[in-house]
Amino acid sequence: MAQTRAYFILVSCLMFLSPSQGQEVEEDFPSARIMCSEGANAYSSYCYYFMEDRMAWADTDLFCQNMNSGHLVSVLSLVEGNFSGTMDANAWTGLYDPKRNHRWHWSSGSLVIYKSWAPGAPNNTNHGYCVSLTSNTGYKKWKDDNCDALYSFVCKFKG
Repeated sequence: MAQTRAYFILVSCLMFLSPSQGQEVEEDFPSARIMCSEGANAYSSYCYYFMEDRMAWADTDLFCQNMNSGHLVSVLSLVEGNFSGTMDANAWTGLYDPKRNHRWHWSSGSLVIYKSWAPGAPNNTNHGYCVSLTSNTGYKKWKDDNCDALYSFVCKFKG
């Protein structure tokens, strides 16, 4: 039930947020649609797959790499953050601090340009070198968390 609700919310956000991307719809030419595997949702040129199973951060990123050569979700813009932030539980993102030196990296290799930290984060007081979407901010803000915590996650892969 929760997974069905999450999919409905994800699809609803896509339909609502797509015009805000600044993309002009060309009426004369059919738009190319990306194909995602069953259970995944398409947004822009990527597919997103929400997993309710709770795992530690390293296990979730490995799971995503084995699924269509993806990674944990990298939130590269406010609109993508709104799209990704439709879960029912805390969820891992692909943002982490591999050298524990307060320099954050996306597991996908994307540049960290957009940031959406929750108030007071990152603070590293709980050995937080991995980043989750937080429930108390509507899943739109990030907090650093202990990488061994068990959370749901979203995989992102090319469609």
